[in-house]
Amino acid sequence: MRRRLRILSFAGVVAVAAGTAAAVALPSNAAGTLTATYSRVQEWPGSFFQGQYVIANGTSSAVTSWTLAFTLPAGDTLQNWWGANVTQSGTLFTATPLSGSSIPAGGSATMGFLSTEGGGLADPANCKLNGGPCTGGPAPSPSASHSPSPSRSPSPSPSPSPTPTPSGSPPPPGTWHPGYLALGTVYTPFSSVDAYFQTMKTHGKIPNYGYQYLIGSDFANWGSTASKLTTSSRNLGMIPVLIEYGMNGNIDGPDASFNNMQSSSWLTSYFQALRTAAQAAAQASAGGPVGWVVEPDMLGYIQQGHGAQFGNDATKVPAATAAAHSSGVLGSADPTFANTLKGLVEAINYTIKKYDPSAFLGWQVNEWAVRNPLHDTDSMGITAGRQSVTNIGNQVAGFLNSADIRFKADFVAFDQWGQDYGYLRDPNPATDIRYLNATHWANYLLYVKTIRQSVNLPAVLWQIAVGHLNSTQTPSPTYWNSSGRFPDLDDLTNGRYEDSASTFFFGDKFTSSGNNLAFYSSNPGGDPKVSVSGSTVTWGAHMSDAAAAGVVAILFGAGTGTGDEGVPEVPGITSTGTTDFNYWTTRAQQYLANPVPLPG
Repeated sequence: MRRRLRILSFAGVVAVAAGTAAAVALPSNAAGTLTATYSRVQEWPGSFFQGQYVIANGTSSAVTSWTLAFTLPAGDTLQNWWGANVTQSGTLFTATPLSGSSIPAGGSATMGFLSTEGGGLADPANCKLNGGPCTGGPAPSPSASHSPSPSRSPSPSPSPSPTPTPSGSPPPPGTWHPGYLALGTVYTPFSSVDAYFQTMKTHGKIPNYGYQYLIGSDFANWGSTASKLTTSSRNLGMIPVLIEYGMNGNIDGPDASFNNMQSSSWLTSYFQALRTAAQAAAQASAGGPVGWVVEPDMLGYIQQGHGAQFGNDATKVPAATAAAHSSGVLGSADPTFANTLKGLVEAINYTIKKYDPSAFLGWQVNEWAVRNPLHDTDSMGITAGRQSVTNIGNQVAGFLNSADIRFKADFVAFDQWGQDYGYLRDPNPATDIRYLNATHWANYLLYVKTIRQSVNLPAVLWQIAVGHLNSTQTPSPTYWNSSGRFPDLDDLTNGRYEDSASTFFFGDKFTSSGNNLAFYSSNPGGDPKVSVSGSTVTWGAHMSDAAAAGVVAILFGAGTGTGDEGVPEVPGITSTGTTDFNYWTTRAQQYLANPVPLPG
């Protein structure tokens, strides 16, 4: 069994009291003006508030470039945003449009954000739009400063009650992730778990996304799980992501989903639970985004176990898709979908977005759907091996395209086993395909890039293992480990197992010996970020490589009970602390302090 997105859109800010709105204007060379209207959408006292800006283009031509600057009180920060690229310098925030975006003449765009508590949860102040005032007056003279003052400006009038306004519009399509490579984590709402995240906030930023599972053996609780995750994630300042893992009924293997999807009675229960979860998520999110990773392993198992039988064509694989209508979940006003795997994929995506209009979703695919090609470079050499990785990726992509996974979808998700492999305690990692060195991780990113380009969707990596390679030379903050170092993971204690994922993506320097040194220092691909000096191996950070491959978010978390816990999880396992001595938390916060921008 498998266990268990910073989003904003920016366009104009002015100091106003809660529940009020103010228009700001910028003189334009064209007729009319560009205005931005701010409102506080809703708030969670003592935690964070959601604000938004509607940017209206009153000029006679499209607006493709603008720069918005504003301040927040010291301590407050933008935890999540959508629809713009945002940078921070002290209390100053600067927002610019996402690459390729524009506001047509007479049109508008909406930006939303979450601001977390630290300085009183006050609205933004000292707004500058393209270097001029945001109040509609003329641009300042050349002698005037174009930089906002760090001091707070009073509201221009006595303000009404701070009661939040009703929820605003959801983010526009394509704005569910920030302009940098985002991070996420497994998250199980619970009081002590939430307390850990609050502590984490005192040391830096928390992950952009928090995810939890909807399990097929638990249809009756999908609504409550979706509601609690959505509410709790938003209270912390994370975007909720639901891992919809229901078709197999929580039975691992190639036949469970294949058999269940051909049963009308099973699909009746499935679609009714899916509707309940989507409705609950939509209500709890109040118009905010909720992510959905759809049916991990399902398409991988079907292609692997049954694909050849149907010519690897999902339009020929039977499914009882009509149950979406006979169950009452879809009605006469909704489209009908074919009784095939393709039709089922489309019906699932349609149902989620019908009942959760702010959802962003993607199907999960596997590197083993045909066979695992990540070690092909070991036996074939780099050139032939990487061509093999591409060939296998294209075979998988062909099946995914026949299943139309891009229908109403926003991304495609990839796992990488989801298990810290150190628990295997293999004395020679080169003999087990589940161990990955830097070359193999580069092969993985090539596989991801090949498929995500074919299906024409950005990639999200999900359930990436938390553990790291031992003897790290990365110092530990003393608030986590008083010794100033991270103890080794012993590969014996439950939840303290090595893995190379965090080491590869965040970068690290570590010492090694014997078979491990030979394996992890190997660099046949000539990766310039890998170097060796005696027994010391250095892997540079590969976040930029992931972004170049089309990855927009990496969601870390254990896949089974033997995985490391980078954040505390369910009560009774690790509900108050981590099992990796807070290594993942530290590295994630270091990364989020200076994240990698996504390619333009």
